[in-house]
Amino acid sequence: MISLRRVHLEHTEDVLQAVDKIATEGVGALMDSESRQGSERWGTLSKGSFNVFYKLMMVELVNAARRIAAPTQSANRQVREEKLLEWSVAVKVLHMLVNFVKEFDGRPNLSIALKYGRMFIEVFLRQAMPLLDSIFRIHTDDIQSILKKLQLSTRLLQHVCSHSKVIKDVSLTNHIPPLKKALEVLLYKVKAMLFNNKCTEAFWLGNLKNRDLQGQEILSQALESQSDTDRTTADVTDMPTDDESDVDLSEEEVANNPAVSVGEVDSDAGVDSYSEIV
Repeated sequence: MISLRRVHLEHTEDVLQAVDKIATEGVGALMDSESRQGSERWGTLSKGSFNVFYKLMMVELVNAARRIAAPTQSANRQVREEKLLEWSVAVKVLHMLVNFVKEFDGRPNLSIALKYGRMFIEVFLRQAMPLLDSIFRIHTDDIQSILKKLQLSTRLLQHVCSHSKVIKDVSLTNHIPPLKKALEVLLYKVKAMLFNNKCTEAFWLGNLKNRDLQGQEILSQALESQSDTDRTTADVTDMPTDDESDVDLSEEEVANNPAVSVGEVDSDAGVDSYSEIV
């Protein structure tokens, strides 16, 4: 049955819509089911088989993203807008899939999220960023919305990195360096796009705390950085707030870093550099 699902996804007309349907209906029913056996319609999807489905969805998401070719310089406005819509859907599906690790936090699922999350970001850099840069002034709000949604995924991937370092799982921590590299490139690409379009005020910079998969601050860091946290919390009061934010801001950091992107992972640092879209 899994093979049939794979064949269906590989040959369906709209892969992103198909993956979205499995995630919302299939996995949604599984999460709502007390027995974790899913629904009759998705009979092969259970807690035991979730890992297989999860990898299938992530693989097909990355493949679908690769098929969203960057428009040529001669492409008209309609073509560019169609590509922008496709990337909006792809980023939305990525967020949904990455978010599943909060509920299904086994090592295989975390490994899949880190590996294919990084691959998605790399494709986004090659094929989406040139598009966003070319139409930023026309579709500023739409592009900021895409980046905000992507930010939620990169933030959770960083939580997975922190969790991996805490449990000292080599099979997971091996994924951190390439993911860190991809996020750093994303940081500079978005920063350059904002600079070129004179929109650097859309971002502000803070310090990302190490958190676990559920968003709770990791105790070891809390003890090490308690004095820093006490210092920065007082500086946040006059800044824009976000109920889901993981960052503490200082006014000096904001002044010195007017244009930053969606964050970076530092496998050695206790507190990572991070930014928000406002």
